[in-house]
Amino acid sequence: MTPRLFWACLKQAIRRDLQFRSQTAINALSSIGDLVLGVVPVLILTGAGGTTWTGPLAVVVVGVFGISTGLMDCFVRPNLAKMHGYVRQGDLDLILIRPVNAQVFATLRWMEPAELGRVLSGAAMVAVGLHLADVRPGPGLVLQAAAWAAIGFVGFSLLWANLAYSAFWFDSADPINEIASQLREAGKYPISYFTGAARLVLMTLAPAGLVAAVPVETLTGATSPLLFAVPALAAAMLLTRLHWQLASRRYSSASS
Repeated sequence: MTPRLFWACLKQAIRRDLQFRSQTAINALSSIGDLVLGVVPVLILTGAGGTTWTGPLAVVVVGVFGISTGLMDCFVRPNLAKMHGYVRQGDLDLILIRPVNAQVFATLRWMEPAELGRVLSGAAMVAVGLHLADVRPGPGLVLQAAAWAAIGFVGFSLLWANLAYSAFWFDSADPINEIASQLREAGKYPISYFTGAARLVLMTLAPAGLVAAVPVETLTGATSPLLFAVPALAAAMLLTRLHWQLASRRYSSASS
């Protein structure tokens, strides 16, 4: 998808939201409310002891989680949630006939700008949490944290896309989106809350831990090397592309 086409899709989404202002405002407030309420269980676990994380740092994790998931729910989730309908109802025809990369267009066409309200509230939580925790990361740590957040964002989006492509292989894949959403919720907890196999999974196969926990650890100075993360992400992108090519061959056009 070219920048021009992406911008056109974004403007269309904004116009669509402006046609239903009340619903858009309710959706935005609901999204922000979900993020704020999401702090409660994290603080409860923090206060229960057994972890070196403080309440303010836990709030920072939830804030970064809100920024990442707000962007994901604006640009990625609306499209992957429609994948089942694309395949089962033959709507994918309208994408395949366009002179664009069908996989990218099917993943980024629909947008929900109201979800960006969570990005702003998440950023506010990060600022307040860092201030209360008396953490003042330098520019280098901020860049490293942003890099980890970007890797987590793309990595989990790729996982969600591969799960959504199961619509090509199975008769019913609609529950996949709910499973992906619930799995992503683990990302709002500090990674130290998990042990053993669970932590390994959240750092690799289902990288919800990279969405917020690892970036916040980086802000506190506990840096993790990016050396292996970048090639692993590149390999995941190639596998996702291959999965799309194989899965789309099973697609039965509505006109066939």
